[in-house]
Amino acid sequence: MHSTPSKHVDGILLPLGRKFLWSLLFLLGCEGSETTVNTAVSPPVESPSNQGAASTAAPPPPSAGVTTGSDGGWSSRLAVPVLGIDACEEVDADGDGFWAAQSCPGGAVDRLDCDDADPLVTPATERWIRPGPFLMGHAGTSAGSDEGPIHVVSLSGYCLDRTEASVAAVRAHAPEGWSSSAADDLSAMLSVDQSAEYCVSLGKSLPTEAQWEKAARGGCELGDRSDQCDAADLRPYPWGLAKPSCEWANHAMVGLHGPRPCVGGPMKADSLPDAAGPYGHVHLVGNVWEPVSDIWHPRTYGDGTARTDPGGPSGEGYRVLRGGGYDTFSTNMRLANRMSALVEGSKIGVRCARPTVTPTSDTVTALETVRHSGTVRGVDRLEGTALYVTAFLASDTENGALRRGASPLAEARMAPNGGVEQSFSLEVPAVDRFYLYASLDGGAPEPGKPPSGSGGVGRLADPVDGARPQAGLVIQLEALPGVVPMPKGKAKARPSGTPGGPGPGVRSVPGTPRGPQTRPGTNTRPGGKR
Repeated sequence: MHSTPSKHVDGILLPLGRKFLWSLLFLLGCEGSETTVNTAVSPPVESPSNQGAASTAAPPPPSAGVTTGSDGGWSSRLAVPVLGIDACEEVDADGDGFWAAQSCPGGAVDRLDCDDADPLVTPATERWIRPGPFLMGHAGTSAGSDEGPIHVVSLSGYCLDRTEASVAAVRAHAPEGWSSSAADDLSAMLSVDQSAEYCVSLGKSLPTEAQWEKAARGGCELGDRSDQCDAADLRPYPWGLAKPSCEWANHAMVGLHGPRPCVGGPMKADSLPDAAGPYGHVHLVGNVWEPVSDIWHPRTYGDGTARTDPGGPSGEGYRVLRGGGYDTFSTNMRLANRMSALVEGSKIGVRCARPTVTPTSDTVTALETVRHSGTVRGVDRLEGTALYVTAFLASDTENGALRRGASPLAEARMAPNGGVEQSFSLEVPAVDRFYLYASLDGGAPEPGKPPSGSGGVGRLADPVDGARPQAGLVIQLEALPGVVPMPKGKAKARPSGTPGGPGPGVRSVPGTPRGPQTRPGTNTRPGGKR
């Protein structure tokens, strides 16, 4: 496994050019704020995604807690049955007052013990996720092309740490080369390899991508119907439907003057309980990125055929990162969002799993990586905090615009050299085609301009052939247009969820705190992206 440096999201690309300006605003998160661009150019129109339903049958009526519009992705083919789990033997070998989870797999998660031989393991440290199906993936214009199609995944029961590992927990089992002076109760930051090593030292493992997403979204027993998957099982965030805010996730909120971090660093590993996921896990989105065991591949989900206990592509490669970090924009906070660990600077933590079966490799094989090189030319001298070169899948563009839900394929972060141009080298998975962008954080942005593009943004006009190394690529930066407030008008709609209470359309697991939900009609814009 390749080592991967820890990561940064503010630098996640700003595409350029008047034609690409709308894409830029989506990536900057301004889609969710009262701003407009000081230009007369009309934004390109995104076409609906075809990555959701394979069936052409009309979807059922919207449930009380979910919408089924262009981003809903619901199809009748997803309505698989959920088998009841009635058997429950009340076994408590370690005498801690909690029952062995595998002896009562359908029981209330706040009463089940993930290791009945260790009294220190309780529902406060690990949560059981019952066996059964869930709906994996996302569809529509707010999704990256690697997030679809939505499909059914059936998992055996497993346990997942309720919180990200704290600094104190990692210090007790410190991986090679790791150190930290941060407070003991904060979520720890590690490299991807250190995260995997930490889990192994505990007799556990990184979760599979499917295990991570089921913990965040919930199984099909939790929707409007407990006996089959339904549209309410496609909730986009661990807490339900409400768009991200600092009350629900530690991330970067976006306003008229660019992104503003909620905290600006990791929070306590055990915090924000009102925004817990359906089984009681906290910080499943935001705070720090969480690596999973799967290798990233753009077509892991294949044609949407149902999978059982999948383990991702076979072979070696760069892992998938999930959940976003404290500097991730709202539009990248959807629980289905996938990102490659080739994006340098990601703020990575760790959450370990305790599986009950060995996952099965998917039919796709991990991609080789190819190194591409070239030059970035500045608007003026390349001075400031950082210069970013970022690759996006060509399939994540539509009519000249990046999908606002797309995550980068790879990204390099460099210190500006102070000259008028600077060479770069970027390792990218060997996909068919990708677009290459560059942005300069000038260090002192003007009002209305995000730091990550304050020194200029640019992209190659044509997609790059990703199958073989390319050299001599030249990206010309151009000045980022200013952003000005929209005229005062009707007030913005606000999500109407109530912290801690179950919202409409989501059946809470017994004993599990629930986050906010949004009632139909109150969420006027789709949740944003980083």
